[in-house]
Amino acid sequence: MQLLIRNITLIFSLVIMLTNCNLNEYDSSIYKPKAKKDFGSVLFSLPKKYWHTTLGSELKKQFEKVNKSTPLPYEEQFNIDFIVPENLVNNLKNKSCIIVIKIDPKQPGFRNPIYINDLWANGQLVIELNFKSEKRAVSYFYNNCQDVMQRINSFYFELIQMSYQKNNIINSYLQEELGFNIVAPKEMKLNNEGNNFWWFSQLEMKKDQNGTHEIQKGIVVYTYPYYSESQFSINYHKEKRDSIGLHFLKGRESNSYMSTRNDVIAPIESLAMKINDKYVFKTTGAWRMVNDKMGGTYVNYAFLSHDRTEIINMEGYVYAPNFKKSKLIREVEAILYSAVQ
Repeated sequence: MQLLIRNITLIFSLVIMLTNCNLNEYDSSIYKPKAKKDFGSVLFSLPKKYWHTTLGSELKKQFEKVNKSTPLPYEEQFNIDFIVPENLVNNLKNKSCIIVIKIDPKQPGFRNPIYINDLWANGQLVIELNFKSEKRAVSYFYNNCQDVMQRINSFYFELIQMSYQKNNIINSYLQEELGFNIVAPKEMKLNNEGNNFWWFSQLEMKKDQNGTHEIQKGIVVYTYPYYSESQFSINYHKEKRDSIGLHFLKGRESNSYMSTRNDVIAPIESLAMKINDKYVFKTTGAWRMVNDKMGGTYVNYAFLSHDRTEIINMEGYVYAPNFKKSKLIREVEAILYSAVQ
């Protein structure tokens, strides 16, 4: 009897405590799990009957395009997987990027994509896309997939930036000179400085099954006068980049310098983007050291200065011969992105 009374008293006390809580202080984010940091992975919630049809093939074709700036065998731009909608919430709701595709003939018409942050986990992006038919879904991804991928990459960059800081050596040199207010790792150091040129890098050592190896992540910034839109081209980019490499980006040997590959195996690829209404000419490719064995992957953003008199080139590169490049190049691109976002 006493035990029963004690339990009733305890329950009554809990009810009083809960009813007196200030609901305005409730923060749902506290109770959500953290999303996996599986940057580059995209999970599609899609009925299984579409996985191996034209729609499934189009999704794989667009998202699994190879990045030819990486060594053979090429790495894919995204790693994708499928899950049936009914299994999503219970099994894989902590993935960092989920695209929910709904196909229903009763849809009134095309609806713009719905982007939701932190739906089931903190640090998560969920994209919902609704279509009347599979044919319309295929057409959408054929024509607009680049917009979706750019939005996903922007989300990844912003998450990566959370581990960087504004108090960094790049800002100390370029904030007044170029108006930069970027975020970058505090470990970045200045390697070289010249006329309208700056070279920063970060070295770290990482182990794998074969021992300890060097990883180098670098940021290169250079400017030159703007006089024509034709300067935003692959040929002009390569010419300028190789000139910078010859004069400033020296290797371990006195006669070694950085050069740009542009061949069948490692072609330079370009993409014109708008980031916060700023035109950005993005190029990706592979670099090598002449008279040395070093080489790697790079990404370059070219955009106009605030007064539109100069083109600013901000480039990130990686040297990591024993490791995958996609994760590392995404980390340096997050620095470039902070300069224009």
